[in-house]
Amino acid sequence: MRPAPAITALLAGLVVGACSPAFAQCAFDQSVPNANDVLGESEPAVTIDFTDEFELHEVKVIGSDNAEWATDWTRPTAQVRQTAFRVTQPLPPGKYMVIWNGYFRRHYHADGGSIPFTVAAAGETPTPHPAAAPQEGGVHRVGPGSPYRVLLGGGAPQPAR
Repeated sequence: MRPAPAITALLAGLVVGACSPAFAQCAFDQSVPNANDVLGESEPAVTIDFTDEFELHEVKVIGSDNAEWATDWTRPTAQVRQTAFRVTQPLPPGKYMVIWNGYFRRHYHADGGSIPFTVAAAGETPTPHPAAAPQEGGVHRVGPGSPYRVLLGGGAPQPAR
């Protein structure tokens, strides 16, 4: 019996496992706004919660034209579990993205992500996401537009009771 096929299969499994999306954004917990929210205010307050202490290096708000919008965020001097800031000038109606990155010391790797949202035009009603209605102080970890539903358990079937 040749061990080469077994070793090859094991190594292939490790490579595929290491590249799987389950390792992406392991520091992210929840945010306000949640992914794909439509907001009625043009100077939104943004909050990002992390699963553990996180060395946050950069946070910015980018428009669909890749223009960066000013915020009152300042880089923390220590690891944080949450960051909060406001956009300091009115955002015109359109699509935006909060982009964050840093270093997750507990897991020894860089981490980052983006949270897309839309600012509604004046007179338009923001479209609330019933499944993402705010809980005490925040939103559900998994909103209806979240690309991480399965990773966070939102796509798993509920157990029979």
